[in-house]
Amino acid sequence: MEDWRDWLAPADGDQPWLGHDPTPRIERVGAIIRLWPDTDSQEGLPVGIPRARLPEPLGSVRDELVAFLESVDRWAGQWFPLVYASLVEKLDEGRAISAPLPESRG
Repeated sequence: MEDWRDWLAPADGDQPWLGHDPTPRIERVGAIIRLWPDTDSQEGLPVGIPRARLPEPLGSVRDELVAFLESVDRWAGQWFPLVYASLVEKLDEGRAISAPLPESRG
């Protein structure tokens, strides 16, 4: 969740960090981005995502995170009225939730 915005990178031709073993990788084939589950294994099929459509699910992720932030705001405002604004601000800042998504250059 911390690096959710890094998933804009494949749309622009870059490679986000995909984590530890198994060794996933992203391959760009024309207008398609293929996500391979394990580079070191011959098992598993890639998931193909049209590069132009990648920002769409990330917009949905952002919408869900904004809704989560709003829920935290309501909950913390009720239970911790003196510090809730700071809590919400730190959550937003740390996860870059409310900032708009950039336009894709891909």
